Amino acid sequence: MLSMINRADNPKRNCEMSDNENGEPTWLDTTYLTKILKKYTQNQLGKIMSFTKIPATKKGENYASCMYLITALYTTEPELAVIKEVQFIVKSRLESELFAQIEEDFNVFVREAQVYNVIMDLAEELLRSVKDETCFGPRAIYIDERIIVLENLKLQGFSIENVKAGLDFECCRLILEKLAKFHAVTMVLYKKNPDIFRHHLPSNISEHPSPLHDVYTNTIQNCIEYCQTNPKLQRYVPKLQAFGEKIIPKMINVFSRSQTDRYHVLNHGDVWVNNMMFRKDLSGNVVDVLFVDYQEGFYGSPGIDWNFFIFTSWQKEVFQNHFEELLTIYHSMLSALLHKLEHDERIPTIEDVRKAIISKGYHGLTSATCLLPILINEHAELSDPINFILNTDEALANRRKIFDNPKYGERLEAFLEFFETNGIL
Repeated sequence: MLSMINRADNPKRNCEMSDNENGEPTWLDTTYLTKILKKYTQNQLGKIMSFTKIPATKKGENYASCMYLITALYTTEPELAVIKEVQFIVKSRLESELFAQIEEDFNVFVREAQVYNVIMDLAEELLRSVKDETCFGPRAIYIDERIIVLENLKLQGFSIENVKAGLDFECCRLILEKLAKFHAVTMVLYKKNPDIFRHHLPSNISEHPSPLHDVYTNTIQNCIEYCQTNPKLQRYVPKLQAFGEKIIPKMINVFSRSQTDRYHVLNHGDVWVNNMMFRKDLSGNVVDVLFVDYQEGFYGSPGIDWNFFIFTSWQKEVFQNHFEELLTIYHSMLSALLHKLEHDERIPTIEDVRKAIISKGYHGLTSATCLLPILINEHAELSDPINFILNTDEALANRRKIFDNPKYGERLEAFLEFFETNGIL
């Protein structure tokens, strides 16, 4: 969610002020690239022959950072006559006034750097100790206080699924199996050394007024307005209005830890279609998934990841027909790995997982009502977050256009019934 608003202050140039008119970062020069390639080649770099740098994301693909695709030709000391090629993704901090506020409140760059610098390696080392070869994300090549350099997963055959269509059962199954392992291994790591999660303890939403508050309070009104015009959704309007009056304190409560939580894990924090990359076999079957963008990680109830994933990314058919099956798949993987890792605390039951989802249900309700239409937006030209923060006539008209989406209404029918049945709405 935090990543959605990073472009609000300047829709024409969301990256650093030192970018040139073609969107290329002038600061990412030969000197900087030399540092990166020295680390990549383990200090065996010979000479950089040439390199190119282009934006790695398109309009409407939202990230709380600038992303560039770098392709470099270089030589190494042992083989100076052999020209090699490497391609990787560079993620850098933003240097805008708005993002400075977000960075100060949520420390998103540091959170992600900690995952790639420390947590990911420890997690995979722990898995290897029980002969589990699972990987959770791309390999980090270089990290400093300004950038994170990652391998380009597309070169390994990974790609993003269609965000507007939502994910089918097989994709959801694969994700929840891996998410269960991620949750389990971070439970064990936290018991061993809580300090490595120190950057993931603060909330993902501030108690102080912020652009996030504006997004929530504006878009819930658009949802209410949409439901008023939809005969199948009109009966939910009074309850949605009551929810809208308390949406900020309820979202603040989502990112809290208490004794009533069934168990705590490191949440990825932003589990939706655009933050997962899939690899398929020759028959087109999905065989692996990796998570990207660990900027919103939060150590707390797994209900946070579950709610955001369900209500931003599941197809309606999956939600209606496979919820219990996917719940069982996640729990089986979670409990099996915790046993294998000899976790010496109480192993969560399937009922614990279910209660975690319901207890953080306001996160799901907000995701379904406020964020889903933005994520499945059919009008890419309106994707600038300024449209969700301001209340000008133009911004309001643009929001109405985005929310007037039949695909949104179809999913909302099933989702609002769930929230009402479970006492969330």
